[in-house]
Amino acid sequence: MTSLAKSLPGAMICNVAMLYGYRAGGLLGGLLCVLGMSVPPMVILILISFCYSAFRNNHWVMAAMEGMQAAVIPIIGSAVIGMAKGSLPYPPCIVVALVCFAAYMFLPINPIFLVLIGVVSGLLIGAYDERKEVGIHGAS
Repeated sequence: MTSLAKSLPGAMICNVAMLYGYRAGGLLGGLLCVLGMSVPPMVILILISFCYSAFRNNHWVMAAMEGMQAAVIPIIGSAVIGMAKGSLPYPPCIVVALVCFAAYMFLPINPIFLVLIGVVSGLLIGAYDERKEVGIHGAS
């Protein structure tokens, strides 16, 4: 059931909760499990956001926030490297990714346009590679 939940769209933990809850208690059990998994964190975040204005001038809170900011860059960098390993299987994909990154950093270009360039480039590169493999295998 966990493998099935991973393949469904949406947050995996909510999918797992829905599937196990549905198995144990039907539709109502599934819905209650999803609510049990999503409502407590949402309530905690709402409470923190209401209290943030009271704490934002506190030296210790600001020091903790600055420390968390320092940790964000390596975390995002690690995620980018992990995604790049699986998402950039062909050398032309790396070139497209670098060109899009440079365009985003140095040109006033809409990111949606860059995403579309990536989609079209990926489809073209994949089609070319597939056609190349068919040609190689078809010749033998």
